[in-house]
Parts: sequence; C-alpha cells; structure tokens
Amino acid sequence: MPNQITKRKLLSRLIKLILLSTILTSLTACPIEKNPPSPPPPPPTPTLAQQIKALEDSGAYPKLDRSTDLKGPDQNLNGVRDDVEAWINAQPITDVQKKAAMQDAEVFQRTLLVDLTDKAALQSVGDAMAAATVCTSEVFKSNSNAGYMLSNKIEAITFNTKERTMRYIAYNQARSGSTTKLPSGNTCK
Repeated sequence: MPNQITKRKLLSRLIKLILLSTILTSLTACPIEKNPPSPPPPPPTPTLAQQIKALEDSGAYPKLDRSTDLKGPDQNLNGVRDDVEAWINAQPITDVQKKAAMQDAEVFQRTLLVDLTDKAALQSVGDAMAAATVCTSEVFKSNSNAGYMLSNKIEAITFNTKERTMRYIAYNQARSGSTTKLPSGNTCK
C-alpha cells in the first residue's frame, strides 16, 4: 500500500508537471510585448507657403504676386496689379460689375502709392474710395451683400503681403480723423 500512495503522488506530480510545461510552452509561443511599437509619426505639416502654393496650384486660391514691391506688376499700366485684375476677370459676374470691381481695385492700389504726408493726395484717394464704394453698391444693388463681399476679397488680395498690409495700415492711420462725404449720382468710371 505504501507503494501505491507513492505512485499516486508521483503520477499526480507528473500530471502537474505536464500541465505546467504545457502552460509555459503556450505562454512562450505567444510573446507578450512590453513596449508595443509606436505608430509611425505623422507626416510633417506643410509650411504656410507650401499650403498656399498647393491651394494656388489646385485653383482654389488665386495665384498672387508675393513680392516685397508695394506696387507689384502692372503690365498694362491701368493702376491695378495684374494678378488682382486676372482674379477679377475670372469672377462669374457681369462686365459692369467687373468694371466696378476694377474701380475698387484701382483705389486700393492707390493707397499703397500715395504720399502719406500729402493731405490733399490722401483726401483725393479717400474721395475715390468713397466713389468706388457707391459705384459697387449701385452696381450690386440687387444683391448688396455680393458687392460687399467682392470688395472685401479685392481688399484682401490687394494687401496680400506683410509690406502691403503694413502700408495699408499706415494709409489708414494717415487718414485717421479726416472725413469724406459720400458722393451722389453715378460714381462709376
């Protein structure tokens, strides 16, 4: 009988060892990673210049002159930068509305070139800006919001560089405190 107990204990221990061995083998077959691999880093964010170029190349944004020159290119010498003129001509508006938009663009361009110490010249540009505003309002009277939005876009693309924006701010500071009367009648050129 003592032999049987020992055999049972031995058999029990052998079964436990086999089970333990099976468990250990299965654990080593499925390695548990302590540090799973990191996801790949996101691609680098494009610079603002790259983002603008991509928008321009896609046609979602107009190709604008970004030189440091305040005036910018004006091949036909009509007082409107060529890129601004091309943008206006591409708009789905009537010829009369394009003419009013060009008047707006020309006045915005004049603010970049006017002598900021010459009060009479500043007043002349202010009067021209008021005339352009009245013209745009008249031409877009059936949809005044469209005329307002168009004028805002022309303003934004005209002052599209730091140099042009700073000059426009200087123009507005030079005009600060002055008054301009809204003209009546047809102010369109």
